[in-house]
Amino acid sequence: MSFVSLLLCLKGLGFEAFRMEGRIMAIITHPTRIFDLHCDTLDRLALHNAIPEAGFMAEDSLVPAHRMSSLADNAAHIDLTRMARAQYAWCQCFAAFIPDGLGEQGSLHVFNTVHSYFKEQLAQHAGLIEQVMDARDIRRIVDEGRCAAMFTVEGGSFLGEELDRVYEAADLGVKMITLTWNDKNAIASGNKTTDGLSFFGRDVVRTMEKRRVVVDVSHLNDRSFWEVLEAAERPLVASHSNSRKICAHPRNLTDDQFRAIVERGGLVGLNYCKRFLSEAGYVTHDDVLRHVDHLLELGGEHVLALGSDYDGCDVPEWLCPAEKVGNLYDLLSREFGQDIADAICFENACAFFERNEQR
Repeated sequence: MSFVSLLLCLKGLGFEAFRMEGRIMAIITHPTRIFDLHCDTLDRLALHNAIPEAGFMAEDSLVPAHRMSSLADNAAHIDLTRMARAQYAWCQCFAAFIPDGLGEQGSLHVFNTVHSYFKEQLAQHAGLIEQVMDARDIRRIVDEGRCAAMFTVEGGSFLGEELDRVYEAADLGVKMITLTWNDKNAIASGNKTTDGLSFFGRDVVRTMEKRRVVVDVSHLNDRSFWEVLEAAERPLVASHSNSRKICAHPRNLTDDQFRAIVERGGLVGLNYCKRFLSEAGYVTHDDVLRHVDHLLELGGEHVLALGSDYDGCDVPEWLCPAEKVGNLYDLLSREFGQDIADAICFENACAFFERNEQR
């Protein structure tokens, strides 16, 4: 066997090989661990050419249907096969994104369509992916070399005004719900509106907490954020939001909001969306580091995580597609050290959801 062949063989087994004084040496390495709190990949694939009003038609209408049908082989940001080849130990929150303006029945139709697609893909690609029904299984799944897939929802309008749907969603394995998208629904108001949390929304928050479904405050306006914080008893997550101090977009968190999440023992996912990282129209490594550095200064060492928003926004080229996320891990490791990089990229999120099962 040639040295190159042996190198590739050892790498596939989790080793790195090198030649020293004529001998082939090997050291044990571990795959980079990634826990991503948000992507829109399921909608982009499940709704391709199917539900035009859901918003993906314009972007993907020229992409052949066969390239936008399988979670394991596609032209989207996230592809199970590409991620497996990159050898990440990977947990992904796959959201059913419910756009504004569809009404209760339209929203429920999108939710059911995306969930059905998700279940089909789980069955077809069981060697690559497993749904997380209990977060205490995440480490086992990723150690087996498969994607640990958490099913979440972005936009609570699919609930209508029916609390029973919270229970039904929990029974399907929904682990987190972003209460709104950008507009107002029966629960609360998004960042493009001015109202707050409704009486029904308070019941939704309490019911979600009862069923261990995490309350996600990304997309809320400021009034709704503080009213949700007042109503909630358990830690909150902002699955894909950055620092408003660094980039003054209403989708980002103020320092006081971030501190409140820290005090509750919550979680905040760094969003890769260009518009939420920089007001300049382009994003450098330093732009990302400024967000991370500021949030760490606010006490985010055990709170900051990843919330890519893959397949839901424009992300920097050096982070697109998803298998390039190792570039971010390397950047964080160089700037803040490996322990901080490990915490942000996996440990903080994994530990949070493990605790959520136990509380």
